[in-house]
Parts: sequence; C-alpha cells; structure tokens
Amino acid sequence: MFGYATGTLLRLPKFLGVPVRTQMAQISTAQLEAVLNQVENVTQKTRDLVVRRRLAHLTTSLESTSWSVTQCLDHLALTTTAVLPGISAAILRAPRLTTNRPLRTGALTRLFLRNLEPPYRLRLRVHSSLAPGQHDFNAAWVAFEESQAQLTRTIRAAIGVAIDQVVAESPVYARLKYNVYEALRMLVAHERRHLWQIERILKTLDGAPLRSS
Repeated sequence: MFGYATGTLLRLPKFLGVPVRTQMAQISTAQLEAVLNQVENVTQKTRDLVVRRRLAHLTTSLESTSWSVTQCLDHLALTTTAVLPGISAAILRAPRLTTNRPLRTGALTRLFLRNLEPPYRLRLRVHSSLAPGQHDFNAAWVAFEESQAQLTRTIRAAIGVAIDQVVAESPVYARLKYNVYEALRMLVAHERRHLWQIERILKTLDGAPLRSS
C-alpha cells in the first residue's frame, strides 16, 4: 500500500514515529510490488508448464516458422538481458519521489500494452539480436531463470524512485522512448505474451503426434 511522504503541522501522519527512510521506501511500493508479483507468477507458471515434460515436447516447433518452448524461453532471456542495463542506468539517474503519487503510464504505452497482452492478434517483428538461437532446453531454462532474478532485483531497486521521470532507451529500437515504469510493465506483458504461446504449444502437442524431424 502507498505510504505518506510528508505530513503537515495541522494534520500529522499516523506513523509520525516511523523514520523518514521507511516512509520514503513506502512511496509507490504498491505499483512495483504488483509488477514483482507478475514476474514471480510468470516464472512459477512457466515452471509448472515445463516440469516433468518430455524433452521432445520442449524442443519441438509446431511449424517450420514457429518457435519451440525452448526458443520462447531463450527469446525472453535475451530480451530481458538486453533491456535491463538501460533500465538500471536510468534508475540511477532518477530522483527520489517526494510526494505520494502513482507512477505514470502514457497513452501510447497503454495502447502498446493492450497489443502485447494475450490473447494477441498482432504479430510483432523480432529484431535479429533477440531472435532465439538456443536449442538446448536446460541452457535456455537456466538463462530464463537468471534473467528473471535480474529483473526482480532491478524492480526492487526502483522502489521509492521517480522512474516515470527518466527515459529508458531501447537497445535495439533507437526511436522508441519510454520511461522506466513503462519499460518494466512492457517487459512483464511481453513475458505473459510468450507464456501464452508456450501454453498453446504444449496443449497442441498433448493432442497431436510429434513430428519425426
């Protein structure tokens, strides 16, 4: 829940005896905790989907132009690893929040988020640097878990900071500009997009014979 940032002489905050550092840490915590919970949910749901699965199911593509579960995980790890350095650098530049206010998301980002969220209809072109190349499931899974842990640490570092006032530049699309809070929300929506894709792949494979190739 949001905490008060300041009090007045006429109306003192209820937690008057709480240290200022604790008060500041409460600002915008609810929004970032929500994002953290979403990251944890994606990791857990993905783990539940792949645990005790046949390796063949995790490395099989439904079509020649589509991705396998392993490739989806590799793409997620590549994307998060590519984006986080810019986000972390922007967090260091961001000022501390001094008022109890929500972090802002712009109208264009909200529109993009709606297109990212599953079930999606709009297909997005993947930059070559983020295209999956890993075909070993164990290696892809380790990379995915490590990138999720890095993302979690980055979100925690943003608590109490005005991350909607600093821009995180895209490492692959130079023309794209978005604030750090928007970038974190888009990362998690992107994860849900591919989690849905993984669910569809495995559901199809459960009812279809595996290809010989």
